[in-house]
Amino acid sequence: MSPTVRRVVSLAVIAAVPALAGAQVACKWSRNDAWVKRQAEFFDDSKREWTDDSLRTALLAAAGLQAPLDMPVSFGVDIEGRDRPLGPNAPEVIASLRPAASSRTSPWPTKSVVGAAGAHALYVIALHDSVLIRSIHRFMEAGPAEAPAIDVAMWEDRLRVQAGRKQIYGTQFRLEGGRVSLAAMEDSAHADLRREDAGLPPFALGLCMAKNAARRAQLPRGNAE
Repeated sequence: MSPTVRRVVSLAVIAAVPALAGAQVACKWSRNDAWVKRQAEFFDDSKREWTDDSLRTALLAAAGLQAPLDMPVSFGVDIEGRDRPLGPNAPEVIASLRPAASSRTSPWPTKSVVGAAGAHALYVIALHDSVLIRSIHRFMEAGPAEAPAIDVAMWEDRLRVQAGRKQIYGTQFRLEGGRVSLAAMEDSAHADLRREDAGLPPFALGLCMAKNAARRAQLPRGNAE
């Protein structure tokens, strides 16, 4: 990993970043980057080894997603108020998932049940529901082979920020007065190590993407090399 990727970004620098009014900054990444390859490996559903195809289809539709998912699935950036719009069947899907969210014995849509894309769709849907968003424990208990690590990381940060605690991966941003601000983060010196463990890109790339998204309706995908 290059020194640029490993460098520590001071919170004093990233706490408030002016939104760009003109040309966008080039956020460079490569499909050969280790984090991109890790995401691609986890989200490879080509073997079709899930067991509940109808639930998978419903989850993808509710999340507004189509399989196979574009790679990389996540740049580790969550901007408040910019959640992905859900599909028309979302209310029905949410209602069907709520009873299982609080039970450790009910089946849960993990990778072996609905495929990696279906598990990611659950995360997208959960962000819109006050009950499902608290079901992160079901993903954590399933383990890294069953739950997308990128989603667990961003999910944990989201819940921490909502509870008034500091995030640990540096994925949660806000737009305030035309400026991108990072929600409070603890132990920022080791954020990149935690992001690497979760299959997320270095914080510097996430920050670049967040800055470029300041005046756009959707998060740009940057420039693959």
